[in-house]
Amino acid sequence: MGYVPQFKNDLFISYRRASNESPDKWIDSFCEALRASLADLVGSVTIWRDQPQLRAGDTWPAEITAALDSAAIFLAVISRTYLDSDECIKELDQFLGRLKDPALGAKRRLVPVFKHPPKPDQSLPPELSRVERLEFFYYPKDSAHFRELGPDCEDADRRVYWETLGRLAQDITAALEELHGSAGRDAMGKVFVARVSPELQLSRERLRSDLQQRGYAVVPEHEYFWNANDLREKIACDLADAKVCVHLVSRSASIEPKSAARARVQLELAQEAMKAKGRPLPMVWIQSASETDASARELLEYIESDLANQGVEYMQGALEDFKTQIYAKLPPAPTQAAVPQARALALLVEEGDIGGLGALKATLTQSLGVEPKSIKFVGAAPKDAQRMVQTLSECDRCLVFWGSQPEEWLQDVLAHQAVKPYLGLERMGVYVAAPASAEKTVFSSTAAQAIQAVDGPGETALRAFIGIVSKC
Repeated sequence: MGYVPQFKNDLFISYRRASNESPDKWIDSFCEALRASLADLVGSVTIWRDQPQLRAGDTWPAEITAALDSAAIFLAVISRTYLDSDECIKELDQFLGRLKDPALGAKRRLVPVFKHPPKPDQSLPPELSRVERLEFFYYPKDSAHFRELGPDCEDADRRVYWETLGRLAQDITAALEELHGSAGRDAMGKVFVARVSPELQLSRERLRSDLQQRGYAVVPEHEYFWNANDLREKIACDLADAKVCVHLVSRSASIEPKSAARARVQLELAQEAMKAKGRPLPMVWIQSASETDASARELLEYIESDLANQGVEYMQGALEDFKTQIYAKLPPAPTQAAVPQARALALLVEEGDIGGLGALKATLTQSLGVEPKSIKFVGAAPKDAQRMVQTLSECDRCLVFWGSQPEEWLQDVLAHQAVKPYLGLERMGVYVAAPASAEKTVFSSTAAQAIQAVDGPGETALRAFIGIVSKC
């Protein structure tokens, strides 16, 4: 199971095999570096890419289809001959179809990465021109020939390669966190699956995966700080909105000597919370064993005597049978779940200020349910004018991120021909971010609504601005 609930794979990497057949093994190096960066920025992220041993088998097309269907993000490494490959075209086309899926399409993302510029006679699908793209090549000054960036380039080019890959990792991190948060908001409800001993961790992970694929959020997401003073408060917080509480315990000894005590704390709090809220009492599964180890005896007596007398059900036997009992207590999925459509917002930002967007994007996506569509500027000119026009056409309001640039830059952006139809307090906003300056303090305009956020995320003002207009 990936980082994004309901998806087995977080990333599907599509590429032309020839891109990895050069001496530098460009794709291998790229994938390994991206994996390491995401592990550091996000945590456990599942990345799928085809391997030679897979292509040698008879199940390759089926494996690819399954991986695509279960991927949240499709990362296309577009080389000069990417669109010459029928296999690459089929992969991209299949994912474009998944983006139109009424159930999960809004929860997927397309990320193009250009290893080379496409051939002049090749036409890319319009969906690729509507999303951010990063280029791992450049044209040297006064040259008609491009130069590819890679980990084995000379010093200057190698530095640009790693900087570009770093930006890609941060972009994917933002997308993963947005999708993860969106899945939590859209979940049918929370299920508390208690933390378990190391020996039962795999069983818990399988149960967690099944529940998430059915549309439920599972808590806790991470291990508790068992020795922290606020342990009981943290567990109580996870239990607060849980529809069902599930506990997996074992009769056998554990390599973690405190496993039984920790299981009991969670059971006691779950029993108390669920009874107080009138919800189903905790469900307990006991892993079969020939005898009960001394370390687990007190816990098992508590379950089979005290809790059972209070109406708590416990079961021994196959875990799959226990899962059936869990699902019976959960509300059924609607016949056709309504998929909330995120509202779109054109977000205009100078390329040098992209690193400061974190708080704004988090507020928009996680607190306000708004989908920001970034338009990058280099100075006061859009980096991709055609893409800017296309993006603006999909939104009915704009927000300019004013960070480190002078006020003259802001005025030039607001004067851009493509932006003029959006001017006015109802459709145009200026997000006044740090660093503070005198001109920012007194900024006011009839062309745009000022959202002061030098000292905070400006959520109240953002909410007011977004509430002025209808949904995109």
